[in-house]
Amino acid sequence: MSETIHLRVPGTRHRLRVRTAGRLRSAVGLLGTEDVRDPHGLWVRSCRRIHTFGLIDKVDIVFLRADGVVAKVVNGMKPWRTTGCREASTVLELRNGLARRLNIAPGVALDLLA
Repeated sequence: MSETIHLRVPGTRHRLRVRTAGRLRSAVGLLGTEDVRDPHGLWVRSCRRIHTFGLIDKVDIVFLRADGVVAKVVNGMKPWRTTGCREASTVLELRNGLARRLNIAPGVALDLLA
């Protein structure tokens, strides 16, 4: 079952609304989402590899370690691509350009608040 949570970016006042992925949603990610502006993206738990098969727009992919620290960021990942990160335990799929605008980079700790 999916729910909406808030992502807090340390050093900013921003709190982004992010959907969590239920079992079915984790398999398809943002595919089928008409508008990723609200919520701003999707949090896929227990994930180390992402694909953008079937998407029509670029997305930002943020791989997080178990402690919430960013391990890898892929800005503007094009449709029909795949990427992964061995040290990641969870993934954020965000709308294109959002990670760069919020200065989300490897080493930054993010708070995912229920």
